[in-house]
Order: sequence, then C-alpha cells, then structure tokens
Amino acid sequence: MKKVTIRDVAREAGVSVTLVSFVMNAKMGKDGRLDCPVNPNTAARVLEVAKRLGYRRNNAAASLRSGKSHSVAVIVSDLANPFFAEICRNIENIAYKDGYTVIFASSEENPEKLAHLVETMVGYNVEGLIVAPCLGGEKALERATNIGIPTVLIDRDVPGDGFGRVLVDNVDAGVMATKYLFHQGFGKIEMLSYKLGVTSLTDREFGYTKAMEDAGLKNETRLHRIDYDADAAKRGVIEVFRDAVKRGTEAFILPTKKLAMYSFNALNVLGLNLPNDFSFVCFDESDIYDLKKPVIPHVVQPLAEIAEKSFNLLQRMVNGEVPEDEKTVTLKAKLVLGGRFGVQPTEATF
Repeated sequence: MKKVTIRDVAREAGVSVTLVSFVMNAKMGKDGRLDCPVNPNTAARVLEVAKRLGYRRNNAAASLRSGKSHSVAVIVSDLANPFFAEICRNIENIAYKDGYTVIFASSEENPEKLAHLVETMVGYNVEGLIVAPCLGGEKALERATNIGIPTVLIDRDVPGDGFGRVLVDNVDAGVMATKYLFHQGFGKIEMLSYKLGVTSLTDREFGYTKAMEDAGLKNETRLHRIDYDADAAKRGVIEVFRDAVKRGTEAFILPTKKLAMYSFNALNVLGLNLPNDFSFVCFDESDIYDLKKPVIPHVVQPLAEIAEKSFNLLQRMVNGEVPEDEKTVTLKAKLVLGGRFGVQPTEATF
C-alpha cells in the first residue's frame, strides 16, 4: 500500500502543501483551536482529509526542519517509586494538554546510567530535561546544559549555575517532623535515612539534627544511615529497632515511604507495635498510614505543584524567558495529622 504524503493531503483538500504543513504542525491552543494562521474551517477540512487518507506526520523530519521536537524527557531514580510515579503522571497530563510528548526513564541511582540516558535523550532531540539527579550525576547534567539543553532539577539539587530548580524546603520538613514529636512529649527521637547522600535526605537530616540541638537534645540525636538495597535496608532497620528498644527510644522520623514500609516490617518481625513501643512521623502519602489508628502523622510534599512548576519552568527556559533570579522555585511541605478515609486531613501548625 502506497504511503500517504503531505502532497496527497494537499491535493485532496484543494490547498497548498505549505498550508497543510501549517495545520499538521500546529499546536492545540487552550481554547481547543489550532494555533496557526489558517482559517478554522479550512484547517478542519485539512484534518478531516488527513484522517480519511490515513496521513501520519513525520515527527522526526519535522523536528529536524524546525529544531522543535515538542518532546521533553523526565529522568528520576525509580519510576516504580510512588513518589516519582505521581510526579511523572502529573507532568505527562500537563504536557499532553500543551501538545508535548514526554519520555520517561529511571537512573536507578547510577550516575553512569544517568549519563547514558542524558546522551540518549539529547539524541532524541528533546527540547529539555526534568531530572531528579543521583549522587555523582553532576557531569552528565552539566553536559546537557553546556550543549544548550534546558534542564530543571526536581526533588534533589546538585551544584551548577545553569539549572532550573523546583525543590521542597526539606530542612523545614525535617524541623517540622521533629517539633511535632516534641509537642507529643517525646525527647528520645531518632531518624532513619539512607547512605545515598542526595540533598532531599541530607536536608531532612539537617532539619532533624538542628531541631534536636535547638531543643537542648544534642546528646539524644541519633541518625541511622542504612544501605539503599532493599534486602540490606530491611535487615538494617530491624537491627536499629532491636537496639532502640534497649536504648529506650520513643519515636522515629522516617523520611521516605520505603523506609516507613521497612519500619512496619521490622515492627512485625520484632513483635513490636505502635504506639506502645514507638511513635512514627513518616513522609509522603500511603494507605497504610491511614489504616493505622490513630492515623500516623506524615509529611506531605506538593507533588502536583512540583510537576506543574517544573514543566512550566522548563518551557520558559526553552523559550529563553527566565531571568537567573527566577530559576529556583522552593515549595513547602505540610504535616498531615488526619487520614483520607472518612476523616478530613488536618494540617499541623506550631
């Protein structure tokens, strides 16, 4: 079967090839109309003919001609992680409405894989990158900005002047979680974390240690960094909890959802329970937090806002519309005390 070309569409619609090109390459405006200098009735006729003939736009060729691919790439540590999955889902929805395609990938906390993915995305002629960087990924991201690929960092930061940034104030989140436990009357508060060294975690760690020191509890501060590997992490949490019982620990701050899951597992293994043995403050949202009674307090990050701000910032950077003092966006987390099932969530205030 002969491939349908743009000339076939032009001939059938009774218009020029240039006009068909205008229509087929136009983006859909927010009012639902094509953003192109063509009469709406004529544009509708061209689209109808193209659909009837089975014409498919050659995106690769159009990208080479215009220098615009109408695509962006999002690289996170793990697409299966619910935190990143929710951000990616929101970015995809926003991008689709604006006529963009999004390519997603996971670095798996591996700087070599991140470098490979960046090179691959550059080869796909993406207009920009949204990246949650892993430790050691600075050179790969600098490479992207040095060749003119606008790059926005989310969740985590790395040094560099050329990046856009949409970050959560994680120092404040760590302070807020610790202060809540103070208000509950606890003083022997410890924190679990990973050995990853990514800024989202190190900032939460700093917030915890700062709050403890400000409260005169520096000697009670205990920060446990465990391996990121799932099996090693589970074993590590069990050992921390086993010793914590002997130390008389009262509460734990668990700065990721996975660490919270490993902690619930450790409670089961050791025959411990909430709140008799420990109290928790967790991060992000989970049905498990809601099913516990009382609901486990948890710090919620504005995932939809991270997605919206990062995509909008990237678009403005692509268009050269962002002055240096507007390249960093800092968002606030909130501490939620109530659950989602039959209870109106209550935001903690101090």
